[in-house]
Amino acid sequence: MTLIQRRIFALLLVMAAVAFVLFALPNAVASQNLSMVQIFQPDEAAPLPYIFQMIAPAPTLNLALRHFIFYEYYYYGFPFFAASGLLLLPLQWLGRLGDMPLVMLVLRQFISVLPMLAALLLLVYMQDGFRSYRSPVLFALLLIVPAVLQNNSWYHPDGITFLLVVLTIFFLMRDNLRFGWNFVLAAVMCGIATATKLVGVYFFLAVGMTLVIGLVLKKASWKKLVGMAFAFFFTMGLAYVAANPFLLSHWARTAYQYILNKQGGLLADGYGVFYAKGLLESWPLVRSSFGAAPFLLIALGAAIWGAWRGPQRLLHALILAWFIPLTVTVFYLTHFKFQYWLPVALPLISCLVILLPEKWNKDRSGHLALFTRLVLLLVILAQSALFVRANVQTYNSRLNRAETSTSIKFYVQILATLQPLPDNNLHVYYDYRMYVPGNPGWKTDTNFDLLEYGYINDNKFDVLLLLEQRIKDYLNPNAVGIDPALFASNQQFYRDADNETITGYHMVYRDSFALIYVKDALFSKYYLK
Repeated sequence: MTLIQRRIFALLLVMAAVAFVLFALPNAVASQNLSMVQIFQPDEAAPLPYIFQMIAPAPTLNLALRHFIFYEYYYYGFPFFAASGLLLLPLQWLGRLGDMPLVMLVLRQFISVLPMLAALLLLVYMQDGFRSYRSPVLFALLLIVPAVLQNNSWYHPDGITFLLVVLTIFFLMRDNLRFGWNFVLAAVMCGIATATKLVGVYFFLAVGMTLVIGLVLKKASWKKLVGMAFAFFFTMGLAYVAANPFLLSHWARTAYQYILNKQGGLLADGYGVFYAKGLLESWPLVRSSFGAAPFLLIALGAAIWGAWRGPQRLLHALILAWFIPLTVTVFYLTHFKFQYWLPVALPLISCLVILLPEKWNKDRSGHLALFTRLVLLLVILAQSALFVRANVQTYNSRLNRAETSTSIKFYVQILATLQPLPDNNLHVYYDYRMYVPGNPGWKTDTNFDLLEYGYINDNKFDVLLLLEQRIKDYLNPNAVGIDPALFASNQQFYRDADNETITGYHMVYRDSFALIYVKDALFSKYYLK
């Protein structure tokens, strides 16, 4: 590195350190217990019991390794769980694993925030090489994209996945059509990304494009290119298995395949009801997470221009080839969530750096080109201002979410309403967005699936805590069930809940947030005295 590069890199590290600390402030609050974690983000709470089991003390090393490798929650790959478990091991040794705020702070910061910051720095390096003022400007722009704040505010595998994606692009770019060891390293990163969250499979177009360009430009013989294609996919497959060692077990493979099929159906169709797909349906979420149409179209135009005429044509071509297949999948084959599009949207936005010249000399291409560039930069500046305003609101909301949570406040009402019941051996069902840390003697259950009478009767719940919004969602005339017969049964239950006529239960409280039902026998014994 030159002196200027070292100074710019040092500045970027300072910016990253400041961002790391700023993200830590909201990540340290509103996590007093597992129930509180769950009401704000159920996806954070779901893996935690399995991670605790992975690192639980075992009588033998062999059993400890088995617990660590066969974690039995295969919705996400082993790299995510292994990193999480290793991070929490020191807390276990120190006896702090029961400190939920500390556990969540560590996981959010080192599983989500740190990999994201590393990936953004690598994107900046690929785009500008830490050579000019453009590097800190681009890093700042990427940091204020709302999707980055969203990702850095929860514990989820997307930070690690995004870093692996950027590393794959980096090694493909660094290989520069030589089809050597960097090409193989890209295959390794791609395989681990696939093992973590399957997104690596969408590199097929970028890798294929690289091989075709190599053939057209005669960078290698067709025999070598065919051999390197096989080498890439063999290495990727090997990395995939090595990164998911539980696949060596037949029983674990069966469980993994079952979850893959189930997850594929959920992503393609929805959870119980069909979720809307398509660009128009997704656009409000796209706009709030990644910016308005002009901003994203300028980024797309910058990537296309960079691939056609820019100084780093291969990099921008790789970003475009990576962008296309995952974007089609996210918008048209699955329902949209910000984290699904994040691995392609941020590399695309990084291409905006091409609009900034390394030095602001007089534009030799004429006044029209200079005027056009300034207009585009003004659009980006306006979008950046909107990003900052939205992020400030989101940041403050997260800092104070425990104090403002309707769900947490409603827990006081739950205790008051159920006060006549004995605390011992009370079986309580609650919708998963409700805050129910429970009392001694309570047995609590929740369910991510839609409810129906069979589930309620089989579990013999004493108390039902139902969200008003969930009832409205599933009684919406526009809701279409994936399984029509089952959905009819679900709607019958929710219709009865809305009409306050659940068979076998009596409603004892209702407001705009939730309903509380008590089993008829308990109501007669304790409420009709």
